[in-house]
Amino acid sequence: LCQVLEVLLNLLLVICAGVSFNASETYRDYGSLGGIYAYYFGGANTFTGTEAEKVKKLDTQFYQLKLPIATATMAFGGALMGYACLMLLLGLLRVPFRWPVILLVECVLGVIIGLGYIPAMAFHFIKLQEAYNSQICKDRNEMYASKGHQGFSCGFHGAEIASGLFGVFGILAFPFSAWLAVRAFRRVRELKKQPQDGHGF
Repeated sequence: LCQVLEVLLNLLLVICAGVSFNASETYRDYGSLGGIYAYYFGGANTFTGTEAEKVKKLDTQFYQLKLPIATATMAFGGALMGYACLMLLLGLLRVPFRWPVILLVECVLGVIIGLGYIPAMAFHFIKLQEAYNSQICKDRNEMYASKGHQGFSCGFHGAEIASGLFGVFGILAFPFSAWLAVRAFRRVRELKKQPQDGHGF
């Protein structure tokens, strides 16, 4: 169950990083197309001409600022999700009973990963804050605010806050899994010392 939780936590971490990154998409200037587009997307709340080009440029620059952060987060979460899936599969196949040393390896890696979450999450939010503190984000926010558009503020969004919470759970889940691995190792050693009753393991 703990390994399943690790898989889900890292899957959610990857999803949150993807949602945060996709929120930086470029402005679509439908109002300049005329006709029905001008009716629905035009008026005082749309950018046209040079304003549209400027806001598109700011969107692209902000997109590029967040690209390395999203890429690193998705790679980190994806790698840990793969590791958790591997440990889960080995457990289902009862490999740790045949080779108990795998449980010790899992214990060591669980502690390392749990501790590694701390600098990884710190790096994630420091870099995000740098992107939000940039002049690009401020100029972009001002342009959208001037047209009454909401949701472009230079602050953490819901998906980014959620990724932090999942990271905190990860800091707790992996060391707990390491403790369970130690208990399982001891249990396996006890079982192996007992005479086989014909049913086996």
